[in-house]
Amino acid sequence: MGYRIYTNDFVIEYNEEIIDRSVLWESHCHALFEMIAVVEGDVDIMLEGTGYRLKENQVIIIPPLCYHSITVNESRAYKRVTVLFDGDAIPEVLRKELAKRGAQTPVLLSAKVDKLKRICEEDRPEFFAPLAHSLMIQLLYDALQSSRNNVGEMDEFLQRVIVYIDAHLREKILLDDLARHTSRSKSSFCHLFEEKMNISPKQYILQKKLALADKLIGEGVPPTVVAMQIGYDNYSNFYRVYKKHIGKSPNSY
Repeated sequence: MGYRIYTNDFVIEYNEEIIDRSVLWESHCHALFEMIAVVEGDVDIMLEGTGYRLKENQVIIIPPLCYHSITVNESRAYKRVTVLFDGDAIPEVLRKELAKRGAQTPVLLSAKVDKLKRICEEDRPEFFAPLAHSLMIQLLYDALQSSRNNVGEMDEFLQRVIVYIDAHLREKILLDDLARHTSRSKSSFCHLFEEKMNISPKQYILQKKLALADKLIGEGVPPTVVAMQIGYDNYSNFYRVYKKHIGKSPNSY
C-alpha cells in the first residue's frame, strides 16, 4: 500500500508492506537526493561501503550518485516515508553544508516524519503540498544540526577507490588505473572491491556514470553531449546501455 504527494521540489511517498525477504533494494544509485525515514521496522543501509542502521523514527539522507543497498532485519511490517529531490530544492545556505558532510548519520525526527506520513495519506495533495514542502525544509535543517555520529569511518581502501572514481566519472576509468592507484594487482583489486561492495568495479562505475548521465540529461544537457562527457565515443552504445539500465530513452526528456 502506498501514497504519494508532489510539491514543486519534492516527491514524497509513504509505503506499507509486509517484508518476507531480507534484501529490499539491491545495490544501486540515482541522480537525485533521497531521504529514507523508517516509520516502523528495522533496516540496514550499506552506503558506499559504510553501514548504517535505521530503526523506527530515524531518517537518513543519501546524496546523488551514492551507491547503496537496503536490507530488512525483521520479517514484519515495514513502513517508510521516502522523498526524492534535486539539489535545487535545498536552500542555498544548506547546500554547502550538505556537500561538506555528504551522507547523513541517521537522526531521530519522529514528529515531522509522522506529519509527512499523514499528509501522504490525505486525499488533498494540492492543499497539503505547501505544508509538506515546509516540513521537508525543516527536516533538512534538523538533519544537518544533528551531532550524532555512531557510525565508524569508511574502509580506507574503499574511500581511496570511491574518491578516485567520483573525481574521474567524466573520463574513461580503467581497472588498471584503479589497481595502480591502490598499489594492487588488477586481479587483487577486483577481488577485494567486489568482496567489500558486493558488486564488480565495472558495474559500480557503469551505474554511477549512468546516474550522472540521467542527472545531466534532466538538467537539459543534450544526450549526445552527455554521452561524450561520461566517456562514450559511440552514441549508439550509450543509447543502448542507458535505455537498458535507466529504463527509458535518453531522448525521453
